[in-house]
Amino acid sequence: MTYHTGYEKSAHLYDLFDTKENIEFFLHYGSEAKEILDIGAGTGRIAFPIAEKGVNVFCVETSPAMRRQLLRKLSARPDLLEHLCLVEGNAMSFDLGRTFPAAFLSGSFDHFLNDQERSSSLLNIARHLNPKGKLVFDVFLGFMKDTPLSPAGVVKKGNMEYRRFVGGKLLPDETRETILVFEVYQSGKLIERVEERSLVGVIDREKLHRLLGKTGFGVQREFGDYDFANFQNGHSLLIIEAVKKN
Repeated sequence: MTYHTGYEKSAHLYDLFDTKENIEFFLHYGSEAKEILDIGAGTGRIAFPIAEKGVNVFCVETSPAMRRQLLRKLSARPDLLEHLCLVEGNAMSFDLGRTFPAAFLSGSFDHFLNDQERSSSLLNIARHLNPKGKLVFDVFLGFMKDTPLSPAGVVKKGNMEYRRFVGGKLLPDETRETILVFEVYQSGKLIERVEERSLVGVIDREKLHRLLGKTGFGVQREFGDYDFANFQNGHSLLIIEAVKKN
C-alpha cells in the first residue's frame, strides 16, 4: 500500500471541506507575534487571513499539490506578496536560517507517525524560535478507534455537488490508516471520484507532554476547542500553547 500525506490527489477540494472554525484562534496568536511560521500550511487557509492583517507569514509545506493550490490562490492576491512567503520543506528538515516569535502546526502534528518524527520536528521547530517563542498546535486524540467509511460533508455550488466520505482503522504500529473519498457531481452526474489513503500517528496527552519537555518546550495552556475553552479529560481535540524554554 502506498500512502500519501493525505491530499495529493484531492488538494483542489481541500478548502471546500476544511471548515474548522479555527482562523480567529490562530489569528489571535498571529497578531500578537506579528510574524509567524505556519508549518504544514496546506493551501494557506489560515495563512491568508493572517497575512491580510499585515502579519508576515512564512508557510512551510511539503506537499506539491498543496503548494500548487496555495500559489494559485496567491496569484489572485498580489497585495499579499509582501506578507506571505512559501517554503518547500517538511517540519523535520526545513531550514530558514533565522528565528521567529511563534510557530503554528494546524492539522499537521497528526501526520508525524512516530516518536522519532515528532522529536525531530519539535527540535527543528525549536531551533527556529526565539527564546520564549510560542508553538501553538492541535492534535486529534480521537484517532483511537476504527470507523467505517461514512458521509462527512456535502457542498453545493450551482449545479455542482461535492461529497466527502471518511473512515479509518487502527494499525498495530500506533498509526491509523485514514481513508478519504471525494465525489464530484455535475447536474446530478458523477464526474469525478477520488480516493486517498494516508497514515496518521496515534499519541496520548501524557506522551505528548513528555516529548515536548524533552525537546525544549514547556506547556503553558491547553484548550479543548478553538474558542479557548480549557481542555478536559475526554475531549477528542487537544490544542497546546507551548513555549520554548531557552
